[in-house]
Amino acid sequence: MKIVVAAVFAIVLYFVITNKINKTIAAMAGGLVLLFIRVFPDPFEGLEKSLDINTIFFLVGMMIFVRVMETSGIFEYIGIKTVKLAGKNVRSLFLALTFVVAAVSAFIDNVTTILIFVPITFAITDILEIDPVPFIVGEIFASNIGGTMTPIGDPPNILITSAARIPFTEFAKYMVPINLLILALADLVLIVVGGENFKKKFPAEFIKGLDEKRVVTSKKKFFNSAVFMILIITLFLLQKQLKLESSIIGLTAGFFGLLLFERQEITPFLEKVEWEVIFFFFGLFIITGAMEHVGIMKDIATLLVKLSSGSMTILSSVIVWASGIVSGFVDNIPFAATMIPVIKGLPNINPNFSNITPLWYALALGACLGGNLTPVGASANVVGLTLLKKYKDTEITFGKFLRYAIPVVFISLVISNIYSIILLRII
Repeated sequence: MKIVVAAVFAIVLYFVITNKINKTIAAMAGGLVLLFIRVFPDPFEGLEKSLDINTIFFLVGMMIFVRVMETSGIFEYIGIKTVKLAGKNVRSLFLALTFVVAAVSAFIDNVTTILIFVPITFAITDILEIDPVPFIVGEIFASNIGGTMTPIGDPPNILITSAARIPFTEFAKYMVPINLLILALADLVLIVVGGENFKKKFPAEFIKGLDEKRVVTSKKKFFNSAVFMILIITLFLLQKQLKLESSIIGLTAGFFGLLLFERQEITPFLEKVEWEVIFFFFGLFIITGAMEHVGIMKDIATLLVKLSSGSMTILSSVIVWASGIVSGFVDNIPFAATMIPVIKGLPNINPNFSNITPLWYALALGACLGGNLTPVGASANVVGLTLLKKYKDTEITFGKFLRYAIPVVFISLVISNIYSIILLRII
């Protein structure tokens, strides 16, 4: 049965990588095949054990929340305000934009962040008559780095913190500082590569022409949205003290957002929920649950133990680099989903690996930051480059993207590797 389950996983992974079949269809088909052939003695019980309901409900709730908040104009307001406060220097504007993109991506999905900030960036680069590529690439990198900072910033983190039961504040305490350092170094690399683009100044007329108030259609709704957003962020910060699962907070954010701002017509918001992503997770959970059930995960964990020679330091390094490189080419969600039961099973194989908490951070760093390696490494990359092609008729080739990405990701993984070793000593 191991061979059958491994074959199904390999076939699904092939279609996820090549995109010859929609990844959600591939994942759901693979999962359903495993249920039909009774990999689990009781298919329904297997389904029940495999699905991470906490992750599923959290995603649904937060997707609704983001769509509701968008209607107030609050995200566009933040973007325009950033430009106005950044001054007249292109370099300072670039730094301000990337840090704000990272901050926003820590709380909402990376694709939404890119969709908000890329049009603003196009307006700036058009007026200054400079190449938009370094800016767009910088924002793509920033969105992925920012998503690494919190449990809700990137899907792998949602999976990891749900499985490991790591509270929001504890995860952020260890992840925010290191990722701010990585972001600063990534910006420095891009400024060096960008060259002359970052030496220009703004015309005064451009700054004066910006008006963040234009995106606010209703002051009352804008104010209430800001207050509500602060309240939801506070709930995440107090998650441990309140003893609330992230799914409860996510659903509260989504449906109380609808209650406050859209009490009648909710269909447009439910339609904007990325059901494709939700069902992709469904299929993925079934497949990884089957792999765990037949013992494949235990085999992988045993292999990792052998490679590490019983050393937590080596094992942590292996996880950072393997997850970073693989996630550059393969969707980081299935990789993280595959690795979670592997890490969970390590203490049963070797008593030296009793404290696996630092390994969760190693996996999160590698899986999320590795997404910056290639144009297809993360959804934000695909969306950002598509917008560049569509509106600026500028296509970034695989090779050109690597010119920016390789030094950034190499620095990111080196720092993550060192940091993961430090965490072994302090957690």
